[in-house]
Amino acid sequence: MKISLLALVMAGSISFAVAGNTNPHPEKCGVIENTKRKMQENPNLERLMQNDEQRLQQLIEQNQNSRISNTIYTIPVVVHIVWKTGSQNITDAQILSQIAVLNEDFGHMNADTASIPVSWRSISGPSNFQFCLAQRDPNGNSTTGIERRQTTATSFNTNDNVKYYTTGGMDAWDTRTYFNIWVCNLSGGIIGYAEFPTSQSSDTYGVVIQYDSFGRVGTVSYPYNKGRTASHEIGHCFNLKHIWGDDGSSCTGSDNVADTPNQGAETYGCLTYPATDNCNTSANGIMFMNYMDYSDDRCLYMFTEGQNTRMNTAMTAWYSDLLAASTLACEAPVGIQGAPDDFQFSIYPNPSDGYLTLDMTGTRELGNSIDLSVIDALGKTVLQQRIENPVGSVHPIDLHKFNSGIYFINLSNSEFKKTVRISLFN
Repeated sequence: MKISLLALVMAGSISFAVAGNTNPHPEKCGVIENTKRKMQENPNLERLMQNDEQRLQQLIEQNQNSRISNTIYTIPVVVHIVWKTGSQNITDAQILSQIAVLNEDFGHMNADTASIPVSWRSISGPSNFQFCLAQRDPNGNSTTGIERRQTTATSFNTNDNVKYYTTGGMDAWDTRTYFNIWVCNLSGGIIGYAEFPTSQSSDTYGVVIQYDSFGRVGTVSYPYNKGRTASHEIGHCFNLKHIWGDDGSSCTGSDNVADTPNQGAETYGCLTYPATDNCNTSANGIMFMNYMDYSDDRCLYMFTEGQNTRMNTAMTAWYSDLLAASTLACEAPVGIQGAPDDFQFSIYPNPSDGYLTLDMTGTRELGNSIDLSVIDALGKTVLQQRIENPVGSVHPIDLHKFNSGIYFINLSNSEFKKTVRISLFN
């Protein structure tokens, strides 16, 4: 049996780079450093993670089809921007671009899936996860899902100081019902780190991303300019390991996923398929384009079915509240801005191929018209319509010409506003 990640962490033998590697790229991911620190601070954490891994493997074995499900979990996200200089205070547009990347990557809707080698296309595919910026805060008030703080700290590292207001950062929102992302200036060559999930909830659960490696517009810096750092780190938060097993190129480590090939160490840059290494000389070689490797953003574009199964099994077992939270957190608060109780409508099918139906019934008049608008994941309005005499009527909504992804349909008039999230799979 291959040596576990936990054993390597506790032995202090993790190496982020192959010995003698002079590659100028940063170390990129600080998840092992963060995990090792947390284990030193909490002597019970190692045993907890070992027991969780055993349980996870049992669940995967018992439920081989657990990922093959029509259930799509929409996870409400809060982004904490902790900045000192103006360039670190990234724009809303840059944040929205990262949400769009996550929905593309986890939904297997990214354009570069066309670059997946033929030999691995059959084992690549979408996960069960999509993401939205939260529209309700923990108190039920309206929010953009973005909060900001100017700090006096020059930079942060993997000690989680950015996750506490008292140490210059921002406190997490309830990690059981919101997925927390901190964006800041990281030191030591790290451009992101995550916390692995466990069966015991943690008030620091989430990811931390370097401000110029977040999203794909604005301050992003090549070669980490396409939002894949967050895709990688959230993979860790959903219980994926590095694809090479963090064994310092000894060929004995494992990511505990059956359909990812053995790999000696992380890869940098943008290799040409097929690429082999000291642990894998087969015809297909190593899977350097997997999100859990270290390749440049432009060369990361797939999760495997095994990875999707592992993520889905872990999250449904340990963070089921987070997966169910979108019912509230991803919809605007009801009240002055909400639809009245005696106005009911549905939009179906969802997910959709682009041909939708808006079905409205009601017990009283709501005025002579309702305005309908469709907004994409970047916040751009792509369609507007006015519906006359809306109550009790059925209307088609044609979005088949728009790209696959996440959209928001707003219905409003002078009396109410209601937003519904839809997924297009054209």
